[in-house]
Amino acid sequence: MMKIGNKIKGLRIENGLTIDQVADKAGVSPQTYRKYESDKTSPDLNQLELIASIFNKTILDLLPENILFNNNDQKGGIALAYQSTINQQSEKLIEQYEKRIAEKDEIISDLKRLLRKFKQTN
Repeated sequence: MMKIGNKIKGLRIENGLTIDQVADKAGVSPQTYRKYESDKTSPDLNQLELIASIFNKTILDLLPENILFNNNDQKGGIALAYQSTINQQSEKLIEQYEKRIAEKDEIISDLKRLLRKFKQTN
């Protein structure tokens, strides 16, 4: 089974990028990125998502083959951990989105007040 490190190394080489270039785009040191490629350490979900985007891939494209299917048969394991992490990320994104919508609504209200005030003075 191909590990994440092998996959990102293959994608880096396939895309003609150096370790330094990918590390810079991923916002990590070249030493850290080397550890990812050698599977000495694993990127967190945010880092994995960023690395996937550098190669125009999804997180699922970087996961070891059959990890979701193999571990679902075991009713747990890595698949559920990844799914849980993905769900947590989705919830955070929704919270951020709702916060930005609230901020946008507040700005629109402020602008409408300013516009009414401006119309009254003219």
